[in-house]
Amino acid sequence: MRYVILGNGVAGMETALALRRRDETASIALVSAEHDHFFSRPALMYVFAGQLALKDTEPYDRGLYERMGFERVRGAVTALDAAGKALVLEGGARVAYDRLLLACGSKARPAPWPGSDGPGVHGFVTLRDLERLDAEAKPGGRAVVIGGGLIGVEVAEILKDRGLHVTFVVRESWYFPLALDAREAALVGEHMRDHGIDVRLGANVAEILRGGAGSRPRAVRLAETGEELGCDLAACCIGVVPNTGFLAGSGLALSKGGAIETDDDLRTNLDGVWAAGDCANVTWADGSRRPEPLWYTARDQGRAAAASMLGDEVRYRRGTWYNSAKFFDLEWTTAGFVPVALNFDNTPLPRPEGVREWFQRVPGRPESQRIVLKGDRVVGFNMLGSRWNHEPLLEWIHERRELPWVLKHLPEAQFDEEFAPRFAVQPTAEVA
Repeated sequence: MRYVILGNGVAGMETALALRRRDETASIALVSAEHDHFFSRPALMYVFAGQLALKDTEPYDRGLYERMGFERVRGAVTALDAAGKALVLEGGARVAYDRLLLACGSKARPAPWPGSDGPGVHGFVTLRDLERLDAEAKPGGRAVVIGGGLIGVEVAEILKDRGLHVTFVVRESWYFPLALDAREAALVGEHMRDHGIDVRLGANVAEILRGGAGSRPRAVRLAETGEELGCDLAACCIGVVPNTGFLAGSGLALSKGGAIETDDDLRTNLDGVWAAGDCANVTWADGSRRPEPLWYTARDQGRAAAASMLGDEVRYRRGTWYNSAKFFDLEWTTAGFVPVALNFDNTPLPRPEGVREWFQRVPGRPESQRIVLKGDRVVGFNMLGSRWNHEPLLEWIHERRELPWVLKHLPEAQFDEEFAPRFAVQPTAEVA
C-alpha cells in the first residue's frame, strides 16, 4: 500500500506515525514545500524573538524519517489528479498514491482593505511569513498590528520586543471577545498598555496608505475617525483560511470558505482521499460544519484519519474544548463551555438560558478566574494570570461537579510554581 500525506505539520506527522505503527511494510511519503522536518508552529514567535532556533522547535530528532522509513518529498503541489491518483508538483513531477491524506493546513487570511497589496503587509502563520517579517522588522520602526486574536497579540509582542513602536488595532469593543468577556479583556488591555502597546479598540481599518504604486506602507487609516496611524509595516492578523487553492478543478468538494468537506471518518468525496487538520471541514458538537484550527484537534484528526485509512470504523468528534496561551506574560487557560459575549457584528449576545458565572478579579494582580455554571453544575473555566492544568478542570466538568466542591478543590488544578500566589476565594467574588 502506498500512502501519501500532503503536509508534515502535526496532522500529517501524527497520521504517518499511526500508519507506521500498524503497518511496518507500507510505503509512506510526506510531501511539503515549507520545511524538511515537522516543527511546532505555535513556537514560531520564539524563533522570531531569537529565543529558539528553528531546529529547537522540532519535536522529533532529524533521524525520524530514516528510522520510520518515511519518504520525504520536497516540493509545492499545484494540482490533484484524482483520476490518475497522483499529486502534481511544481515543474510537472507526479507523486502517485493508493491512499492520500490532505493535511495542507491554513494560511493567513488576506488583508481586504484598499492598499493591502504590495510590500510591507504581513501575515504570521507560515515559516515563509516569519522570514519575510523578520527581514523587514527593524528596531526603531513603526508597526500597526490589525486583528484582536491570539496571533495578533503574539505579533504585537515580538515586534515590541524587536524595538518597534506597535499600535494594535481591534475592531471589536474589547480584545478577543471569542474567548474573553469585557472584564477579562480589560485586564488584558491594561497589561498590553503596561508593556507599551498602543491599543485601539472599536477601530475599523479603512485603508492602508502608501506613498505610491509599489511603495511601502506609510500609514493605516481608521474608518471611524479618519486618523492615520503612521507605520513602516502592517501585520494583518485577522484569522486563517484553508490552504486549498490548488484543489480547484480537482472534483474535491469544498465548503464555501474553501475547507475540504469530510465525512465522520474524515473521508472526502473522492475515492482514496482523506483530509485532516486546519484544511478539513468537520462536524462540531453543536452540529455546525467548520474547520478546527487548533494544535490538539489536528493531532486527534491525524490519528483518526490514519485509523480510517487503515479500514477501521471511525467517527471523529472533538472532545471537550480546552486551550491555553499567553498575552505577553499573562497566562490564560480555558476549558469547557465559556459563552461568547459579543456577536460578529460587535453587538452583545444574550447569555444562554440557565447559564450563570462565578467571577473574581484578584486585587493587586493581573489575575482573574471565571467559572461557568449551567444549573448547579460547572461546565466551563476561564482563568487569567496564573497557570492551570486543564486536565482536572476537564475531569470536573465530566464529573458534573457543583461550584462549592470545585472552589474547594481548585488549588489542586493550579501548577505548583515556586513563589506563585495560590488560589483563594476573594471577598469580591460573585455569581452573576
